Amino acid sequence: MTKKRIKKYNPNKPALNPVRKFQLIGEAIEENRILDLWQLTNGKSEDQAPELAHLLTLTKGTLVIAMRKDLIDKEQSFHISCDIYAEHSDGRSIQLDYEIAVPERMTYGQFLNGCEEDHEPIYIVECGVKTRWKGANKLMDEYFHEVAGPGFKIVKQPYIVTCFSAFKNVACQREFKAVQISLTGNGLGVAA
Repeated sequence: MTKKRIKKYNPNKPALNPVRKFQLIGEAIEENRILDLWQLTNGKSEDQAPELAHLLTLTKGTLVIAMRKDLIDKEQSFHISCDIYAEHSDGRSIQLDYEIAVPERMTYGQFLNGCEEDHEPIYIVECGVKTRWKGANKLMDEYFHEVAGPGFKIVKQPYIVTCFSAFKNVACQREFKAVQISLTGNGLGVAA
């Protein structure tokens, strides 16, 4: 009788569905202006967004594809980093850096805007204190008004949103690669 060989774990063998970095890179002020214009000209509501190909003309990165095609879990742990360029009516200008990482998992909408009043609130632990999550946009606005003071208006706000996730399954990974190639038209993929 031959003994069955037991394969040992090989840490160098790549995983079939590894965790990877997804990013969304854009400029918030310009995006909001173009999206508002798109919604007005197409008769769409505020919660409706354009097709994926149109979104990729406004932003760069892989997070848009993965989330719009529902290829990763909706709830993620997000990180945002942005530069805020603001000008005052008297000619002064400032640049601020803003960055926040949230270890708690939530949807992208909850990350940006917090929870709606009719939904169960999300709590995060900050410096050992459990607080209700207000949303990255509200926290950034509070930070901007506290540091910049009155009279300043944001004129430019480039940002990068990052999350680390695995695809739901291998089929989702294949679909992601196919969409990435087809939307660029030249087969080089979406810049990340």
